[in-house]
Amino acid sequence: MLRGMDRRIIFTDDMDRYVFLKKVEKAKEKSNFKLYAYCLMDNHVHMLIKEQDEPLELIFKRIGVSYVSYYNKKYELYGHLFQDRFRSEAVESDPYFLDVLRYICHNPIKAGLCNSIFDYKWLECSRIRQVTKLIDDIGEYVSLPQKEILNFIEGECLNSHLDDKAPIRLNDRDAIELIRSTSGFVNPQDLCRLDKTHLNATVNKCLRSGIAIRQLSRITGISKYRIEYIKSLG
Repeated sequence: MLRGMDRRIIFTDDMDRYVFLKKVEKAKEKSNFKLYAYCLMDNHVHMLIKEQDEPLELIFKRIGVSYVSYYNKKYELYGHLFQDRFRSEAVESDPYFLDVLRYICHNPIKAGLCNSIFDYKWLECSRIRQVTKLIDDIGEYVSLPQKEILNFIEGECLNSHLDDKAPIRLNDRDAIELIRSTSGFVNPQDLCRLDKTHLNATVNKCLRSGIAIRQLSRITGISKYRIEYIKSLG
């Protein structure tokens, strides 16, 4: 899992996600790793990877350095975007391998972004939802037919994997930077200029990234009660 520093947004729009996947593709060509599933969320990424020619540290360095260079240039930012190091866990059995696939597929559903893995554009999983050529086949680990794999994927995860529920509070400087990158406005108080649909989406992105309701209200000038109402809409 690769997460934005202090849970800040790392993908502001679909172009950011597309560019990130191109960076993964180039890193894959150089590092020759296997990629069985991935899911791009607003402030973090999940990938099921098998090392081959190079270790994970070098793989994520290739991806991270290249993407951060693009991101900082696009949004006129400086410094770090990701947490100091990716988080990882070893997959040492076939059942655990399947459960990790299931966990990755459940991410956008748990976040309320879709009702089915087939409805989320930025998710791919071997033998389940393959859109690009990035994904490698899981045949060396799983002999089940596609229908049985899908039935398994739709079940409940048996492990928490890399879940991290502990809240992270942002300082005002980082919160303002996050609001700027999410909204495109230099002045966070210009959020009020957004139409209702875009305002609701932006507010919810900020809240999911760790900005507290009172903090968001104080920085943007949007009333606490309005933010709470937007949050209740999902």
